[in-house]
Amino acid sequence: MLLKIIILLLTVWQVLAVTPFVEEGIRAKIFELTDNEVPAFKITVPEDKLSELIEEAQVSPDSHKNNIEKIIKMLNGEPVEEEEKKPKLKIKDASLVVEINGEKKTFNKVTFSLGGTSARLMSRQGFNVKIRGKDNLYGRSHFRLRPDAHEATYLRSKLACDIHNRLGLESVSANYATLYINDKYYGFYVLLDAPKLTWVEEKYDDKDTPYLYKCKSGGCFLSQNCAYICQNENDEITDNSELMQFLRKLDKAKSAEEIEDIFDIEKFLYETAYEYLSGAWDHLLHGGHNFSIYKQKNGKWTIIYYDFDSDLGQDPVGVEYGIVNTNPDKDFPSYTFDEWMSIPIHLLDILVYKNQDHFKEIMNRFVTEAFNPNILYPHIDELKKFIRPYVEYDKTPGENGLNPGVINLLNTVEYTLEEWNVNSEFTTISRTELNSSAYGIKYWILARYRTVCETFDIECDPVYLDENYEYPVDKDMEGVIDLHRFDGHDFTAFKGGNPYYQRDSNDTFVYTISPSKPTQTQTTIVEPTQTEVISNAEPTSTQDSKYKCLSELVGYPCCAKGIKVVYAKDEYGEWGYDFKKNEWCGLTPYEERVNEEECWSEKYGYPCCNGCYVFETDDDGQWGYENNQWCGIQSFCSN
Repeated sequence: MLLKIIILLLTVWQVLAVTPFVEEGIRAKIFELTDNEVPAFKITVPEDKLSELIEEAQVSPDSHKNNIEKIIKMLNGEPVEEEEKKPKLKIKDASLVVEINGEKKTFNKVTFSLGGTSARLMSRQGFNVKIRGKDNLYGRSHFRLRPDAHEATYLRSKLACDIHNRLGLESVSANYATLYINDKYYGFYVLLDAPKLTWVEEKYDDKDTPYLYKCKSGGCFLSQNCAYICQNENDEITDNSELMQFLRKLDKAKSAEEIEDIFDIEKFLYETAYEYLSGAWDHLLHGGHNFSIYKQKNGKWTIIYYDFDSDLGQDPVGVEYGIVNTNPDKDFPSYTFDEWMSIPIHLLDILVYKNQDHFKEIMNRFVTEAFNPNILYPHIDELKKFIRPYVEYDKTPGENGLNPGVINLLNTVEYTLEEWNVNSEFTTISRTELNSSAYGIKYWILARYRTVCETFDIECDPVYLDENYEYPVDKDMEGVIDLHRFDGHDFTAFKGGNPYYQRDSNDTFVYTISPSKPTQTQTTIVEPTQTEVISNAEPTSTQDSKYKCLSELVGYPCCAKGIKVVYAKDEYGEWGYDFKKNEWCGLTPYEERVNEEECWSEKYGYPCCNGCYVFETDDDGQWGYENNQWCGIQSFCSN
């Protein structure tokens, strides 16, 4: 083994250094240091805990097979048997030595665990490494080591991060590392940082922020329901009222001007451009997940993407998840922006479709400065040359017949070296055993580049626009894109993919990107997902009450007669959605409560609240916000 590793290192030293793709100072120092060198991460853990970790990694490739049907049952209100989940093992007495540039960095307080979600089905596992205390490794203390085993190239995550970094967008970064556990070589990994509390502190100088939320579960399209989906990264924070207030303002907004002071609109628009160009279907605008929300010190909330291994032509049929009437044209790389953005989302409508000129400027810059063959092809070539020795070594079985780092013995299938090589170029590959298919990365870039140049009227390189441009395809390795992943699934319960937003049937605006002034036509309506029906949705109240329902306390109307479907619940009761008016409404009747004889907050100049939603707690007590003013929470709220 030692001789093999020495030969590997000698081979790597002969490779030319990768040309800088990202301007200096954009990323943490650890990523600048590793542009031209692959560091070694050497983890030491107790042997009994390593055995327990490997046991946890034994996951059948069929274990998620029925997940879609379970989701459909839940959306239809049918009972679903909950599977018992064991707590995730976190080894907190691990240590770490990192060898980089001839130096060794040692950390004795380290947490080590398995990482990833669907990737847990694969042969090689991802790992999370957290350096605790005040230590960090050249500017970062939380790392993700990912084999990206779903895709063949080791390039998709790296390219996605580099594109973000090149444009100066706040983002995670990526390079590569080798991993050793208890002196055993575990393979070659993509090295990423993670949008955790330490990341925010290191990047924004904001220690222990209470405003960082991870939106890992699906169905969050930056609407009010996200408050029940996204989890605060700070375990000490249980009050998400500011997040709820922010999301409600997004839901009510009719224009960009109404939310520009509270939302990083530019970042949203750049990520929208990224999703289209990269063919992403596993982030905000399709899956409604794999992003974080963070409130910056300037008061603006921003989004931060992660998990990019499904982008750039990987499993593109994922764009059809949750859709009933799918596009009959399956030439995914040639989809227009409108064809790719098939799920109606409120923010897309007001920030992109109704503000097209600005979005086109952003798309133009994105294509010109980052997403085009002239820039990306040489970068891919350099990266392939740089990592080839490591990939070759990882694809060489050991004495046990397995490649390095394969620990999930329930699924030992991996991509081959040949698949790595051709899928990095122009050749489509497919692997039934891995439930996977992917366009060649360079082909995806070329095809999407041609489409965006035409549909967004961008001045592009005629060499790549020429239909006679020649590129190699390995016919012996060529596969076909899987178009049948969702066969047999009835997605009617998904109601168009986003049950929390529908376009107004009276709105004559065309939600289409146009090279000229948008034309006028009717739009269609998709029925919302029904989560619960209230038998008596008409609000009741005492004759003297000025309120009919609890939502009026926070500025939202009562639902009209006939609106009975519950989409969310909080301290102000149950919430419906009026699709004709495109706004949230309250379903829970207001009932007069016995007020305290003496309102404790009046001595501070504020009335007592009628509701129980706590926005803030201080030494004086708990505070709510109703009728555009602060108010004191009354004692009946604790009953």
